[in-house]
Amino acid sequence: MAITNTILNEFSKYFVSLTATSPVCVALGTRLVSNKNLYLGKFPSIATPCISILPYGGAPPTSKDKYNSSLQIRIKTKTNLSSIRTCQAVINTLHMNHNVMASGNGIVLANQSQPIPLQPEEGGEWQICVSNFTIKHVKL
Repeated sequence: MAITNTILNEFSKYFVSLTATSPVCVALGTRLVSNKNLYLGKFPSIATPCISILPYGGAPPTSKDKYNSSLQIRIKTKTNLSSIRTCQAVINTLHMNHNVMASGNGIVLANQSQPIPLQPEEGGEWQICVSNFTIKHVKL
């Protein structure tokens, strides 16, 4: 049985393939590893800095094969500055990027130019920033 390809799969492959010298990995302080510090479709309550990729409802397809997917990337770190820096690195890396959609043609567009800080969690111990993205792509 074949696994259906999804936007989450595309983003996971892209983030895991980033080198340790990429701006996102440098800002987070480590390479990204699936289910260790990179989570798909959930925001874990683990006590470690991480990136979560969460899909949400987007615009309808514009034709039979042209889709508009949406997702939010959430960054959790110990300090407000590292959360903002990591989220800004994600925005800068992904905006207008054609390489994320390796399984098909597509482009990632950031919905805002800077991170959106949220209220701290766990008594201020963890700082959260988010950024929203639209992906215009050929049906996967």
